[in-house]
Amino acid sequence: MSSPEFHIAEKNAAAEHLEHDAAPPVLGQRSTRQRKLIYDILKATHEHLDVESLYRRARDIDSRVSLSTVYRTISLLKEAGMVDELIFEDDRRCYEFKNGNGYQHHHIRCLSCGDIVEFQTDYARQLRDKVANEMGFTVESLKIDVSGYCETCAKR
Repeated sequence: MSSPEFHIAEKNAAAEHLEHDAAPPVLGQRSTRQRKLIYDILKATHEHLDVESLYRRARDIDSRVSLSTVYRTISLLKEAGMVDELIFEDDRRCYEFKNGNGYQHHHIRCLSCGDIVEFQTDYARQLRDKVANEMGFTVESLKIDVSGYCETCAKR
C-alpha cells in the first residue's frame, strides 16, 4: 500500500507534468489534459493500480476526470503497448506503465490485503529456454503470477 507522503509526491509530479509536457498522442487520438493526467499518474507510480484507484487519484488532482475517461485512456494505452494489464485470479485488473528498459519481472499478490510485490527470477528465463528448445516455440511472453499471504497477513 502507498504511504501518504508518496501519494503527495506523486500528485505533485503529475501536476507538474501537466504544466510542462504533453502526453504523446495515442493511436491517432488527441492528447487531452485528462488523458495526460492519467498517463502521468501511471508513469509516476510504482504501484499496480486498478481503474478505481487510478480514477480516485486523477479526481484528487482534477475533479472533471470521469470514470469513462479513465477506462477509455487505459484501453488506448494498452492498445498502444504503453501499459500492461495484470489480471489476477479474482478477475481484479491492475495496470502498470511499461518502462521499456527490458526489466523482466513477475508478481506476488497477497490474497488478504491485496498487496502486489514484484520479483525477478532466473527460473522464468530457464523455462522460456526449455520451452523453446524442447517444444520448438519462439516464446514472446512469459509471466509468473504467484498468490498467497504476505508475512503480515499470514500471522493473523
